[in-house]
Amino acid sequence: MRSNFNTQADFVTIIIPTVIQGIAMAFFFIPLVTITLSGLTPDRIPAASGLSNFLRITAGAMGTSLTTTLWDNRATLHHTQLSETINHGNNAATSAMSGLASSGFSTEQVLGQINRIVDQQAYMLATNDIFYASAILFLLLIPLVWLAKPQKGGAGGDAAAGAH
Repeated sequence: MRSNFNTQADFVTIIIPTVIQGIAMAFFFIPLVTITLSGLTPDRIPAASGLSNFLRITAGAMGTSLTTTLWDNRATLHHTQLSETINHGNNAATSAMSGLASSGFSTEQVLGQINRIVDQQAYMLATNDIFYASAILFLLLIPLVWLAKPQKGGAGGDAAAGAH
């Protein structure tokens, strides 16, 4: 849903995927914690929980860094591609430049405004690329759910039964 955004996206267009994601988070983190802590004795649960949170936060920070780098690289690529189309043969570009010039902008200001518009569009396209790649990645990771085997019996089973 987020890989089809544009710079004219309204509040409802943005909020719907956000609400869906918020609901889905509960269906992700609760089973994740259950899988992570299953089979552990009660005295080991605090340490395991701390280690799990540390690894989750560290992996999230690394993922954020990688995503930001990819986003910036994709924005540079899109900026280059969009800039190639801005020339005197492009009617839309010529019309926009003429309109800005007739509004009293100097040549440098016109080019600055056009560059700003190209930047906005390039970062929007890069954002769409990142969301699209994330969607594909998550779809490819779905089979990993079936690799998580629940503990049969064990000490954690008694603790979990007592909690219910």
